[in-house]
Amino acid sequence: MAFTIDGPRGPRYVAKPGPVLLARATGAPMVAFHIAIENAWTLNTWDKVMIPKPFSRALLRISRQIFVAAHADDAQRERFHAELQAALDRVREFAEANVKEVGSAKFSIAS
Repeated sequence: MAFTIDGPRGPRYVAKPGPVLLARATGAPMVAFHIAIENAWTLNTWDKVMIPKPFSRALLRISRQIFVAAHADDAQRERFHAELQAALDRVREFAEANVKEVGSAKFSIAS
């Protein structure tokens, strides 16, 4: 399952606790991801939805898996929430900083 972790109303790039609760209940790991777009139209919405322009480059960055123990107490859930937020920040910063390199030797696929 994938959904926006900053919720339907924001604030933008701030993780809500829902993914931690779902991971705890299901045993499924969480991952954060971000798609950076080189050239896009940006809508005037709270989350600044972006529509890629033709031939624009995009870079998807995915975090490592974060497992939440089924018996996690409130303090542990807060730590997992903070870990998820840190993962979101890392993948977003990396993708935004490197999207212009897509297609270069830095991001070529080795055979």
